[in-house]
Amino acid sequence: MTALNSAEWSVTALAPQVQVIASRQMPILAQDIEKNIQKHWDNALKQYPELYNGRVFCADHIQADLISGHWSEFRRVLAQMKEPHIFGADILRPLAVVGLMKTPDGIVIGQRSQKALYLPSFWQGVPAGNVESRAGETEIDLAAQLAAECEEELGLKSSEYRIGACLLACEHPDSHIVDIGIEISVSIGFPDLQKLCLNEGNAEYGALFLMQTERTPDGNIVPTLRAMLDTVEYPS
Repeated sequence: MTALNSAEWSVTALAPQVQVIASRQMPILAQDIEKNIQKHWDNALKQYPELYNGRVFCADHIQADLISGHWSEFRRVLAQMKEPHIFGADILRPLAVVGLMKTPDGIVIGQRSQKALYLPSFWQGVPAGNVESRAGETEIDLAAQLAAECEEELGLKSSEYRIGACLLACEHPDSHIVDIGIEISVSIGFPDLQKLCLNEGNAEYGALFLMQTERTPDGNIVPTLRAMLDTVEYPS
């Protein structure tokens, strides 16, 4: 596993309530590109049969107060992960939401499963997931996206957490996945959160870690998490 160079990830500070809108339709691709996408998708399904070709949001333009883009297919995103230059200059920049989770005990981060398709075993903010939709709405609710991940990945109830402000956008230089870091406050303590994640979560994380100081766990850390942690003030 290779460590990531944080300096290569571009970071954009965001307004607390940044607006995200779908401003154009998913582009039609040339037949040869479509065949190549399908080849990558078929190969991925052999290793990850649970994959679902959902509708994911891709950013075209990112500004502090406005992110505009279009809905695409996950299989297109996956094809770009496998073959970074498949779309030439028309790069897909799929959006993901990532939480900076604050509990009464400290900040909680998670280690991605060793079997994860993207950045296996890396430590990241929790919860996290693609910005996706079955309806393909024009205006995207980032808080609702993160709330869905809270319940799916960690088993949290809506009464146990509060979604806060957007912090930043951080783009992976190779996959061009753009993480949107968002504050989230959880009312339950770390031991209860661990139990809930184990019993009610979807096994997204191999481990959770409680940060009460600036000390991070051993292992690789997603640069998005590093950028979010830079906004935190720890007690002296």
